[in-house]
Amino acid sequence: MVSRRTTLRLAGAGLLGLAGCTDRGGRTPTATQSDTPDGSTPDGGGPTDGTPSETPGDSRIDVEGASPTWTASLGDGLVTDPVYADGHVAVVVGTTVYGVDAATGETAWTFESPVSPEGDYGRPAAELVRHDGVLYALVGISVGTGAHDHVLHALTPAGEERWTYESGTGGFHTVVGFGDEAVVLGTSDDAIGPVDSGGHAAIAVNLADGRERWRAETADAMGGSVGDDFVAVELYGGVDCFDVATGERRFQFAPDGDDRISATAVGGGRAFVGVDRYEGDEPTMHALFAETGAMDWSLSGTVVSSLRYRGDLYVGGETVARYGPTGPRRWSFDGGGLLTGVPFDPDALYTNADSSVVKLSRETGAGLWTADATDLAIPRARGGDAVVSADGQARTVFAHSAGDGSELWRASLPGEYPPTPAAGDDGAILATVDGELAMVPF
Repeated sequence: MVSRRTTLRLAGAGLLGLAGCTDRGGRTPTATQSDTPDGSTPDGGGPTDGTPSETPGDSRIDVEGASPTWTASLGDGLVTDPVYADGHVAVVVGTTVYGVDAATGETAWTFESPVSPEGDYGRPAAELVRHDGVLYALVGISVGTGAHDHVLHALTPAGEERWTYESGTGGFHTVVGFGDEAVVLGTSDDAIGPVDSGGHAAIAVNLADGRERWRAETADAMGGSVGDDFVAVELYGGVDCFDVATGERRFQFAPDGDDRISATAVGGGRAFVGVDRYEGDEPTMHALFAETGAMDWSLSGTVVSSLRYRGDLYVGGETVARYGPTGPRRWSFDGGGLLTGVPFDPDALYTNADSSVVKLSRETGAGLWTADATDLAIPRARGGDAVVSADGQARTVFAHSAGDGSELWRASLPGEYPPTPAAGDDGAILATVDGELAMVPF
């Protein structure tokens, strides 16, 4: 068996081989904002009441080129990235969801999850996702090699509970994605088994009422992609594809060799599966028919680190390229870059290449502008007229004009790998692992 920690370490090392193409590591799971434009478990101390600082100068977040509108301290134990929703900024501290007024930094509401660590054993683990105007807080307890007591809360941006779902099963939990009016969860543990090992579950929960729609046995679910018809659950050495409506398994796929799955995407009646492979002639991306799992087409000779489907397939890695669902390449950008979690505008996308933040035309792949940044700065949020990029290793956040790429400001954050920033119309929300928030205007 391969340990979970070894897998994540090797995955990070592999991506570090691509200049500027690595994702943030060291804190899992990563919170996402699923309805951005097209678009972690430190020790949990007790939360405190969030109050804005007296002056912007009180912040340990150092900003060059701007002054924070406000700062607030929520106490140690921040376990998710901030999520911007309807005038509020939401984060999870310990097992409490905080809603902070984005205009003032005052705590507007709190929601207490019933999940609680037992004594000194175990620590809070959480994931916070926004989808169609609703906040989904997945809260549980991590015990290092495993986890338990995960509960999924659906909350309005005002902190009102719509429903709560309890899986009743142990293991790490993650939000795989949303489709067909359901949220799909995956479970796993520290000892990662092969594709056909079973022992874990993919679970679909109805968004309307929080009732479990179906549960299917699978191996360790590390993530995946969800469409309106089917879900591709990402396993260590393959994918498991299920019908979103019924949970019936459509197919299970494992590429030749013992390669890790680097990325998945679904769309156009196909499941797209990227493989961590850096040499040889074997495919690095497989396009599979969703009904049967039969191969339609593939890519070889290029490293694939990320996949996104937005009407066409966007492939990130050594190059960034756009392909039609059936395989024709529409364009290619040789600078490379990451596509997982980066902002997409209707006519452009933002990525990283050669220590730069880059804006590309979605129609032609032409570079619209290039802005100097740090080696691992990745565009993460889009708000107002700005794009916000973060380099977790350097603990640096950049804001660039979405129009011409000019730098608006840059910020240095203290402590270990900082959470991924969020953005609204007026500014970006920066956070530290010890629970400090700052609103920096654009």
